[in-house]
Amino acid sequence: MVDFHSHILPYIDDGAKNFDMSLDMLRISQGEGVEYVCATPHFIPGEIELDRKIFDVKLDNLIKLAEYKGIKVKLLPGLEIYITPELPKLYSEKKIWGLNDSKYLLIELPMQEVPLYTEEVLYELRLLGATPIIAHPERNIAFMKNHSILPNLLKQGTLAQVNSGSIEGKYGKNIKKFAEHLVKNNMVNLLGSDGHNQGTRSTSVINALENIKKLNLELYQWMQLNNLRVIQGMEIEPLEVKKAKKTFGFIKVFSRSRVTINKY
Repeated sequence: MVDFHSHILPYIDDGAKNFDMSLDMLRISQGEGVEYVCATPHFIPGEIELDRKIFDVKLDNLIKLAEYKGIKVKLLPGLEIYITPELPKLYSEKKIWGLNDSKYLLIELPMQEVPLYTEEVLYELRLLGATPIIAHPERNIAFMKNHSILPNLLKQGTLAQVNSGSIEGKYGKNIKKFAEHLVKNNMVNLLGSDGHNQGTRSTSVINALENIKKLNLELYQWMQLNNLRVIQGMEIEPLEVKKAKKTFGFIKVFSRSRVTINKY
């Protein structure tokens, strides 16, 4: 089992506050049978731009400490990269990196919208040989309200990662329903905890994985076959996106918001 999204490295962002918290998060992962955890701290151009040498030191320190404590979960490098028009340039300059240094880039969008330049940026990254993965699309209001945006991006070659907490209802019933909708219609490919601590936003994924199995057995089986292929940087063939319903009743909550794709 692979946790593709976590803020487990301490002293970087709003994730783990110290190494003791990081170890507790790893113990949760190990207790659930997780074999690999991708350490994906925030990378926000102009705000949090993590130097690779500093990242490697922090990751190596946690790996050695975990080994000393008898924790067998393998930690892998990664980033959660906030989308800006500069991402193709940063990728070309090797200032951002993928999951386990593969071509798979975990990319975060604003929660309220999909920036106007999103499709172009993702296209340019694919031209450079990268495969973008949209982090937690189930939490994006624009995706919720306009049912065609995410499927279009997926059909162009982008992947998506769902949060375990979303499926479990930790972010509210609307996000839970939308996450379930995405799972049922093959609109997500990878599962991540988006763990920030050992409590309310822990690294637990097992319950969400079981829910995925109940909601969409085909997707669950696909994940089992392809998780390791992703962290090994291998090619994968996503399941075909199912045709979604035109309206979602649970989106009425956001009826006063605009449905358009806005510029960031």
